Amino acid sequence: MRRVPIFAGLTPEQQDLVASRARPMRLERGDVLHVAGARVGSMFVVHTGQIKLSRTMPNGRNRLLRVAQPGETVGEHAFLSGDTTAEEATALGDTQLCVFVHEDFAELVDDYPDIAMRMLRTLGDRLTRAEKDLTLGTLSVDIRLADFLLQLPLRQGTTAQVTLPLDKKDIASLLGTTPESLSRALARLTADGLIRVDNDAVTLVDPQALEDRVAEG
Repeated sequence: MRRVPIFAGLTPEQQDLVASRARPMRLERGDVLHVAGARVGSMFVVHTGQIKLSRTMPNGRNRLLRVAQPGETVGEHAFLSGDTTAEEATALGDTQLCVFVHEDFAELVDDYPDIAMRMLRTLGDRLTRAEKDLTLGTLSVDIRLADFLLQLPLRQGTTAQVTLPLDKKDIASLLGTTPESLSRALARLTADGLIRVDNDAVTLVDPQALEDRVAEG
């Protein structure tokens, strides 16, 4: 609970109380947490592993929207709005979750309103990111990829190296392109001297030039 942003404002004692309401769930790679259109009735906190949230587009293609990492939550919108889920949620690997039934979580929100405010802030941050992604979606794959790489955390002990957090096909889906187009974009950025790729490790050879390319659009 201490790693979860929406619970960060609580005291350790209050966080322990929240933890007592959670129910553990374990998923294996490929297990579906929920399908689009489901009325789940629970909110989920990722403890370990990753949850992929995707949506089937009108053209039938499955588009990856985001990947929930440890400490992040899934299902806040359905909890706040009462709507059905809009995305399919699938485990990318062995994943452990903490599950809060809506009725129990509603009591926690009543007792600690700061949780609701932090949930709204989290959703607001995602909306801001989604709006940025819509803008980037009109630009070239090279620019979308450059922006994606710049958002990744630097590898520990390095000054300009990141780790690709997903398979390339999932990164391509997240960027709204194909694996082939992604590979070509990686090759172009490498040929331009901006990055160097070694399996899942990417060295940002010239981070400022990457930022300039994104800014120029």
